[in-house]
Amino acid sequence: MDEQDATPMLTGDPSVDAALTVLDGLADRPVREHVAVFDAVHGALQDRLAETRD
Repeated sequence: MDEQDATPMLTGDPSVDAALTVLDGLADRPVREHVAVFDAVHGALQDRLAETRD
């Protein structure tokens, strides 16, 4: 998402879109929290990929 454009880009996959919304507002959170946020998003995306293999 462009900082000037407040419209989030959607992927078309609701699970992926939900995972990525966790990144909204990341810049406003303390840097020490960023790793945990990235880990959570990464885990959600890995779970979604695992679902597509079934």
